[in-house]
Amino acid sequence: YMSAIRKDLVNKGVLALHGDHYRFTQNYDLSSPSTAAGVVLGRTANGRIEWRDATGKQLNKIQEAEAGQSA
Repeated sequence: YMSAIRKDLVNKGVLALHGDHYRFTQNYDLSSPSTAAGVVLGRTANGRIEWRDATGKQLNKIQEAEAGQSA
């Protein structure tokens, strides 16, 4: 079902092929980080591990650090 979502988002201009990978061209809400990663990667994915910030830090590490700050 990830490929169907990807195809729909490409048709809407939300996702665009950039070299050998896809990029979001605008903000778009999906049900979870894993769904978003799976759509972009074309396979099942753990979004908390696949998504990284500009410095390469994984989403799960960012979330853990934020949770530690609010505790």
